[in-house]
Amino acid sequence: MKRRLLILLVLLGVNGWSHQVYNQQQRVNWLAHKGNAKAQYQLANRYWHSGNRTVAYYWWQQSAEQQHLPAIESLIKEFPQATNDWLQLAAAAGDAAAQRQVAKHELANRNVSLEQWQLRWETANEPWLQRQIALLKRYQEAGQCEIKINVIASTEGEKERYLDFLSAVKSSPFDSENWCISWRLDQRLSCAGITERNRAKCNFDAQFDKHVVLADKGIASADNRTLILTPDSSEKVIQHELGHWMGFADEYEMTKSLAQKFCHGRYEHKSLNIIVTKQEQSYTAEQVQDIYQRLPWKKEINSWHEIASFEGDNWRLGSSENAVTGLFKADTCNAINGRQAWRPVDVSTAMEQHDTGLWPALYLKLLINPE
Repeated sequence: MKRRLLILLVLLGVNGWSHQVYNQQQRVNWLAHKGNAKAQYQLANRYWHSGNRTVAYYWWQQSAEQQHLPAIESLIKEFPQATNDWLQLAAAAGDAAAQRQVAKHELANRNVSLEQWQLRWETANEPWLQRQIALLKRYQEAGQCEIKINVIASTEGEKERYLDFLSAVKSSPFDSENWCISWRLDQRLSCAGITERNRAKCNFDAQFDKHVVLADKGIASADNRTLILTPDSSEKVIQHELGHWMGFADEYEMTKSLAQKFCHGRYEHKSLNIIVTKQEQSYTAEQVQDIYQRLPWKKEINSWHEIASFEGDNWRLGSSENAVTGLFKADTCNAINGRQAWRPVDVSTAMEQHDTGLWPALYLKLLINPE
């Protein structure tokens, strides 16, 4: 008797539990058809686990279109062929990772203008996006521009390179607070690497005093008006080229064509860090004093005696290796016979090897207080 009663109680319990589960499933099904995003997601999961992929896809999609992130994540995982569509939904739902991924994809999209991109993402909470929007706003013209720079590209697909340039400017050692930098397209822009070192030469519509051209080939270069950047121009390369605009000359060996001008005093821009002399073995005191007087950094040296050493009856140019500031040989004019370039420090600066990223305090001081 007791055994029969126990079996009856077990059967009633199982039946009650089954009835409860059935009612829960009915409720989820009812809510899903009424448009409840969470219920649609749950219903999709049920179909997925039962092997009905088609119906699961339908309900995940219904839930995702209401910006329910778990449903979007399921679609990205199980149906990767349409990931871009799901990422758009996730971005609209406020998912930070999706916003960043979609925004980066749009930077390379030729059909999305920089203005449209900025407008879409300026209220995003994702940290990387906030930094990019802040960069754009920092350098947009605000009325007080010490320098106006026009960055020229051939298509809207170069927007990421524009942001990279702004980032390099902001992190440079130069005071760029009042620089105004604008973005402009020139569909006629064309570039070729034609010089001795394959430096890029570009044809474009020049309208501003300063131009940055986003070239598609060659190597980076700069003159007094135009800075040409190529796809592999790193942050430190950009800062090296900006250094030319600030008045710093190359401290590595120039090509012969460039050195012919520079090393004979025909500068395309001023030179704060390099002076050039004849390549003599010895100098008179008067000659050394004349060289001292034309040093852009002479205020940092106590006496002309610190840039030469007395040997016999004459003087040999060059400071002691222990000197912090003085006159030290640079490779700038090595391609030209009879000319010697000199710099104020005996270290490898960013103007000699850009990847050092080294800008001596003296160089930045010369920017503020040029001779």
